[in-house]
Amino acid sequence: MFPRLPWTCAWLVLAGMLAPPASFAARANEGDPSCQAREQEAAQPDGSRLRLVVRCAGPDEAASPRFEVAYAGPRSRAFQTRLVLETDDMEEPLRDVRFVDIDDDGFSEVEARGMCGAGPNCLGDLYRLDPATGGFHHFFSGGYADLRVIDGHLVEAGRASCCAWEYHAWPLDGPPRLRDYDNMALMITVGADLASGDDDAPARCTFSRRNGDNWQVVAPPGAAWLALCEAYGDDYHLITPEEARAAEAGSAQEH
Repeated sequence: MFPRLPWTCAWLVLAGMLAPPASFAARANEGDPSCQAREQEAAQPDGSRLRLVVRCAGPDEAASPRFEVAYAGPRSRAFQTRLVLETDDMEEPLRDVRFVDIDDDGFSEVEARGMCGAGPNCLGDLYRLDPATGGFHHFFSGGYADLRVIDGHLVEAGRASCCAWEYHAWPLDGPPRLRDYDNMALMITVGADLASGDDDAPARCTFSRRNGDNWQVVAPPGAAWLALCEAYGDDYHLITPEEARAAEAGSAQEH
């Protein structure tokens, strides 16, 4: 369920240091170290309803918790299970499932979270409701510290190293296909200027789009995106396409 993404950071290399987030640790202190049975409902703008049921394994069972998401249509009182999430033996442990409204349209997505690295990044998946059918499709899969929406794009934020953050973006609209690292529309990196001898040099902020097998530096799609450049404060240096081409030309001449 949770693929290991080729982040430029090494957070998954620290797998031996994996630890659950504080919320999961707190739950373990309640007496059940692995599961807390619960139900949750979410009303949708069209009058339909979603219900999340967490089922825990019995004391003699080795199975992990089972998360069931059921749907009741606008004119129906009966729920029908439409999505079942659980950890198979060969998968990363599934730690929690919850409803989120990632794009503030009133319709809830289902977010499933998996293992976490030593930093803030945790594996995660989003499943999106199709109001016309009441079914869900696997909308997004990644490893992230935060998800947000900017200018009609889902933006995944994750720490790329000790001194850098990386953001991946996909359009929210389009066919119901899985959005993951291999088909992202835009990548933004913000980090220390390692080429500068100045310890106080501003962070570098770079916007890139895929160009075949390579990445090409581009201008920010709009002013709203510049907020991502402020990961280390408002004193940053935006890398322009012209600056990137000049740097590539200089590097080619040196070789």
